[in-house]
Amino acid sequence: MRGVALSRKNLGAPLAFLAGFVVVVLVGKGVNGFLINGMKQVVPNGILLQGIVLGALNGLLAMGLVLIYRTNRIINFAQGELGAFSATLAGELVQRFHWPFYAAVVVGLLAAVGSSALVEIAVIRRFAKAPRLILTVATIGVFQIFGAIELAIPALLNKDTKLRVGFQTPLSFKFQFGKVFFTGDHLEVLVVTPLVILGLVWFLRNTGYGLAARAAAEDGDRARLLGIKVKRVSLIVWTIAGFLSALTAILQAPITGFQFGALGGFTLLLRALTAGVIARMESLPIAFGAAVLLTTAQQTLFFGTGRTGPDNGLLLLVIIVALLVQRRRLGRLEGGSSTWQAVQEVRPVPNELRRLPEIRVARWGLAAIGLGVLAVLPYVIPLSKASLVSVIMIYAVVGVSLVILTGWSGNVSLGQWALVGLGALIASKMATAAAPQDFFVILLVSGLAGALVAVVIGLPALRIKGLFLGVTTLAFALAAGGWFFSFKQLTSNAGIQRPLLFGSINISGERAFYFLCLVFLVLALLVARNLRKSRFGRVLIAMRDNEKNAQAYGVPFVQTKLVAFAVSGFMAALAGGLYAYHQQQIRADRFPADVSLLIFSMVVIGGMGSIGGAVLGAAFVRGTQYFLPAQWQLMVTGFGMLLLL
Repeated sequence: MRGVALSRKNLGAPLAFLAGFVVVVLVGKGVNGFLINGMKQVVPNGILLQGIVLGALNGLLAMGLVLIYRTNRIINFAQGELGAFSATLAGELVQRFHWPFYAAVVVGLLAAVGSSALVEIAVIRRFAKAPRLILTVATIGVFQIFGAIELAIPALLNKDTKLRVGFQTPLSFKFQFGKVFFTGDHLEVLVVTPLVILGLVWFLRNTGYGLAARAAAEDGDRARLLGIKVKRVSLIVWTIAGFLSALTAILQAPITGFQFGALGGFTLLLRALTAGVIARMESLPIAFGAAVLLTTAQQTLFFGTGRTGPDNGLLLLVIIVALLVQRRRLGRLEGGSSTWQAVQEVRPVPNELRRLPEIRVARWGLAAIGLGVLAVLPYVIPLSKASLVSVIMIYAVVGVSLVILTGWSGNVSLGQWALVGLGALIASKMATAAAPQDFFVILLVSGLAGALVAVVIGLPALRIKGLFLGVTTLAFALAAGGWFFSFKQLTSNAGIQRPLLFGSINISGERAFYFLCLVFLVLALLVARNLRKSRFGRVLIAMRDNEKNAQAYGVPFVQTKLVAFAVSGFMAALAGGLYAYHQQQIRADRFPADVSLLIFSMVVIGGMGSIGGAVLGAAFVRGTQYFLPAQWQLMVTGFGMLLLL
């Protein structure tokens, strides 16, 4: 009976995959999921084959994510960028230096393997005893560093920053299948992918290091007691994951195109993350099968629409559903490792010292000096620089909102810039309407919309914690920037006129708008400061430090979590409204997901639990953006995160 039960368990995943694929085919052939111009379109067989090819590549990347999670219990947000930078290197060697294709591929693969090994030695081992959430955040810093390298490769190799898309391969012959044209590159994927999977299976099952990797994934402490060198196993797993990531990017570039000299990691990451979540970050076969099924479903459902944006919306829905269904299992996997224990708040001055006259004078004196400098600044610097400082203050307000949500509440948000975009688009739409509303009404509506959306995002946070909540918010940022913000109901390309406040205060000039941003920044700091001192703030900190103990004392868990999301969302979207008036014209493409990671790193650099640190982090990040090229700015923020964590 036990053997029968085991065989049923082993057959469960293949049967589920087969059933899912049959459903996708039936939908494509019979329904197509979408009505295009009021007419049903039958999906050609070639689209299904294309989905299998691209899904196989996504499956390789997903397997790398699962391998690292099983070994280190972290989500590697740099997984896609490790492959993107190696593909950029290989593409540059082929396109600009006319290297033989396969020689360039070998160099790209070796670069990814060596870089992955370096990351494991320099970063993963350094944070070996830190909470897994901290180590996951460290991979965001790694993502930024390799993003900087990817952007710098074209300029470093031949002083050329022109973007190139894809590259030619020796397998350029074409053939037609199911009304869709394919090239030899597609066949190469169908040949290489099974060989790589078979090689990986053989390594894990038949070699000493493979067996050690499986043992370390099951129980790292027990593996150490048995004499297994866990650090060496981790190094091998990271090199394998880097190889899979590079192979994915290099094989995909000739098929779908790839912008060399532009961040490409996000385009590779989301589908793999979704497949990994479906596989509970445990099963390599399920992760691969889920990636194939998801990609084929996307190719089928959105065939003929001419849009790629809805893909991310579908993936966001799948991630949320999968996490909610599997919350108990994933919660056991994370254990107590999701605590945001790296938050080092600035310690308050002891009461005994706070009452001393010299301490009180020093505190208020420093605040007065700071405000005085900011008040005089726009009169001594050019107006263009005053405009830059206004943007820094808007970023600082966004940073304060993230301090409340992540620093105090412990909810990792990698989609804060999407809330800023929502507020900016709503403000732009209302300000350019035939009958524009009052300035403060527009900001209020923008803030309320942000609060509402933040609460909706926060609902999964009631059951999803730590690492996987970060995945959810990142998927939201990608879906918002790539699809939601393109809706006609939100977009407006008309110019925004800065109004008279209270009928007499003109804010059309840069100096006047500077002072308006300063007022809102001071208000945000005061609100956050009073919030931290209130009972609500103390409850947030208690829940962040020990959620179970806080609940045992009767803390209203649901209400507290949702209020934190609402306050943070309101503040971020209100900052978005200010940003719209500052820019005076808003487009949907100004809110890409990678800026959300920049906002997150900004707050980490300034001090995750410090509202003053949010201001300093905003000045640092925006200052580097203004004075440094994009690649150096990413390099500085990436290293800054790793050093300060």
